[in-house]
Amino acid sequence: MRLMSRAVVLQHVPHEGPGRIAPIFRDYGIRVEVRRLYAGDEVPTAADEMDLLVVMGGPMGAGDIEDARYPFLRKEVALLKEFIAADRPVLGICLGAQLLALAAGARVYPNTRESNGQRVAAPEIGWAPVYLPFPGGNDPVLAGVRSGAVMFHWHFDTFDLPAQPAVAGGLPAQAASTRATLLASTPVCTNQAFRLRKRLLGFQYHFEMDIDGIEAMLTHARDDLLKVLGSTGDQQIKADTQRYYDEYRRAGDRIIHNIVHCYRLH
Repeated sequence: MRLMSRAVVLQHVPHEGPGRIAPIFRDYGIRVEVRRLYAGDEVPTAADEMDLLVVMGGPMGAGDIEDARYPFLRKEVALLKEFIAADRPVLGICLGAQLLALAAGARVYPNTRESNGQRVAAPEIGWAPVYLPFPGGNDPVLAGVRSGAVMFHWHFDTFDLPAQPAVAGGLPAQAASTRATLLASTPVCTNQAFRLRKRLLGFQYHFEMDIDGIEAMLTHARDDLLKVLGSTGDQQIKADTQRYYDEYRRAGDRIIHNIVHCYRLH
């Protein structure tokens, strides 16, 4: 008889929890343990028995590793390095994807776009479609999700696709230098999702949020909202939520179910 799988969720702020991941995992009989790092819970160690490490989002960034307010960030990056070396299952979302890329040696930096011959800041906040490039769009974790599905975004930074690390015993030099597989993009931010090695996933966009989570973002990250979308930004996002949420939930749930099956968590 297979023992119950265990997923450990690293949560950085109260308003960015696991959302719909937790109830779907529990429906499969997966034990979900949330570590509330902002409240002093400890970052687990690589020796801890877990079948999946989930690293959530947050307003801090990869550049805050040395910030005394966030002592857990350095520990998370160290843990992710160990998971990368062993190819142990990881799901990083938003900040979690950035930390995974950073731990794999990639740059994390402000997202920009070209405007009148200059690079200007290009944050993504709110609802926007995500496109699935070939061959990444054929990845089993995205099975059943259409290219152009509208997802929820809330980020200022982006990352380079990390290089695939050499494995024990050595890969040929050419293979070792290849990049992670790009799974999803938007016109504003190319690197929206990636698979590193076989069992490490990073998603810049949110596919997991429920209605309460979206409302919490509008409340607790209001400064971001005003800066990017202005005083009517919350009204715009609320209207878009009514328009897009049902399809978003179905697509996001499909990703969560796919993760369960891909990693044989049930």
